[in-house]
Amino acid sequence: MKKRLFLLCIAAGLCCVSLSACNKAPKEPTKEEQSALDENRIVEVTQCGLKYYAPDAWKPYETTNIIPIASTTTEGDIYAHVQYSYVTDENMEKLSTLAGDTDSKSLLVPFVEVLVLHKDKLDSDQVKAVLAQYNKQEEVATQGDYHYYVLSEYNGDISYFTEKEKEAYKALQDSIPEFTASISTFEFDESEVAAAIDKLNRTITFDSSTLEGEKISSQIFAEYDLTIVNFWASYCYPDINETKVLQNLKETLEKKYPNVNLIQVVIDTPTKEAEQIALQAKKEVNADFTSVMTDPTFAAWITKNLQGLPTTVFVDSNGEVQAEQIQGVHDTDFYLKALEERLSNQ
Repeated sequence: MKKRLFLLCIAAGLCCVSLSACNKAPKEPTKEEQSALDENRIVEVTQCGLKYYAPDAWKPYETTNIIPIASTTTEGDIYAHVQYSYVTDENMEKLSTLAGDTDSKSLLVPFVEVLVLHKDKLDSDQVKAVLAQYNKQEEVATQGDYHYYVLSEYNGDISYFTEKEKEAYKALQDSIPEFTASISTFEFDESEVAAAIDKLNRTITFDSSTLEGEKISSQIFAEYDLTIVNFWASYCYPDINETKVLQNLKETLEKKYPNVNLIQVVIDTPTKEAEQIALQAKKEVNADFTSVMTDPTFAAWITKNLQGLPTTVFVDSNGEVQAEQIQGVHDTDFYLKALEERLSNQ
């Protein structure tokens, strides 16, 4: 059975930590070779100034039963966290065929977690809720206004583990003192982290289909210098309906600005009713612009970033939203003027 490692529940602006499988060492490595092997076990999380050594006891499980998760975010009360979880063979198989309605967190059993907390957030309810999942909480370092905690002795249920799995989990837990002793910190630039998170929040990614059933992904942005993205929902129809305006805009772009694309996003898809209404709206004016249905990632971005409908944004070739959102219904000339202003500022 081929196993896959998943990095789950990633917050915006994260640094993903993933330990790759180490090459098998010779029976009697030289000092230089041993030093190189040791360096391969060192992990740095630059966004939160964290450095540590991954214990050798983890090696037998890294490519089969350990899942690392790391995130850094300016939202919420936990600035950063690094968590290592043990996953049984059965649950790893479930993760490998993960269904959309599966609670992936329920398949993970953490054995150690590092929290990086701002001094003003130490007593927050969110922090307390995480701390309560572990029987042991140890503050190991401070860096500026940030405190670093190692959490271990997870108090979740492992009664379903086999005896072999319990032995493996215990071996991982027994390595925590070594892990903790290896932790060191270094300075990090909070403003750089904030800028990276802002950029990520402004970046649109999706892997979905058009209303007509063709595969489409956010890679389409790379084909143009700029893309006009119009967000709309079928439940706005017929009272709010810019379909004809968008078609006129698309035709004008093809003649005057071939390096600029237009796509519509129907945010209440995929559902049969919404798709039928959106297709009917396009049919009424013989519209042939690209209409994209949402996937879970895109839907989450929309929920977080849009305030109302319709909303239009300009997206660069990297998928990053440029300038401010345009809200409400407008005519073709309005969108062309907004486009020209955007192009002049590039």
